[in-house]
Amino acid sequence: MSPVRCIIYCIFYCLLLSLSFTAIAENLRFALIPKEINNPFFVATGEGCRVAAAKLGNVECIFRGSSNIDVRAQDKIISDLIEEGVDGIAVSVSQSEFLASHSIQKAIKRGIPIITYDADFDRETLNKYQNLRLAYVGSNDFELGKALGKQLMLHRPDGGSVIIQSGRPDSPNLKLRVMGVRSALSGKSYILPPGERLTGENGWTEFSEPLYNLGQFDNALRDLKTVLGSYKSRQIDAFIAVGGWPQFIDGYRELVEPYKMSLEKKEIILLIADTAKIQLEYLRENLAHGNIGQNPFEMGKQAIFTLHKIVTKQEYKKEINIPLTYCTPENYSTCVKE
Repeated sequence: MSPVRCIIYCIFYCLLLSLSFTAIAENLRFALIPKEINNPFFVATGEGCRVAAAKLGNVECIFRGSSNIDVRAQDKIISDLIEEGVDGIAVSVSQSEFLASHSIQKAIKRGIPIITYDADFDRETLNKYQNLRLAYVGSNDFELGKALGKQLMLHRPDGGSVIIQSGRPDSPNLKLRVMGVRSALSGKSYILPPGERLTGENGWTEFSEPLYNLGQFDNALRDLKTVLGSYKSRQIDAFIAVGGWPQFIDGYRELVEPYKMSLEKKEIILLIADTAKIQLEYLRENLAHGNIGQNPFEMGKQAIFTLHKIVTKQEYKKEINIPLTYCTPENYSTCVKE
């Protein structure tokens, strides 16, 4: 081959590669799958997903989930998206073993990259299934729970009786949060989440096992109503929700307002995870003592950016830590940065 023909061939080949890459890049479709699609926390992750897709310019954000926390429904959504031919999936894990042994295996066989956000697979599942996911984007759930516990200790340094509210008992990230609360209050380290029920360590006891609302906002509000209506007779000093459930439904303000004086006197302490706008309003109105939150919008953004780097063969971080936000009635207007 002559030098001239060789140069022309190389230029033509490089042009084909460039056009192929552009065609691929212009058609990337990434799915963000929350535990439940109607939760304000996950709605914000969807907003982050769309902003990241728009910024990349050649990516479509698919935000799809079930109306409540249902691992089988989530598994079917993942399977459907695989059949639709998406280029990558970010999932907030509702239950580790089931997803890992069903739809995620299907995705791996198809060569579709999987990352997790907000809620990762638990340690046992990650050990059992090698290369289950390529990255995790989210906050440290154990530290979130620990921060809630530490905040309670500021209000009740001598201990007391606490009730913990959680979502599902098999949710990996929520188990870590419960363990964080217990670790902060007891001063103990636990091997496996959710730790052990408090029975007097450092002056702290748990009135009961955690109240599990199964991710249902109305159940969460009903549990809180029961606690507020009986905390004096049952000698309950604090209520900690490791998710924002009771504040994500209409009725929280009406329920808590009659107890506002009791909250101000710290007869009972209310601490709740997440820092959505409505939750900051409740802090402004002194209808809670504090909220420890994350940055769901940033989670959604970084999940899409990470999938894009993976698919386009760029370097990426296998773990992206999203900092926590610490909000109180004193700093509610500045604690969350957009």
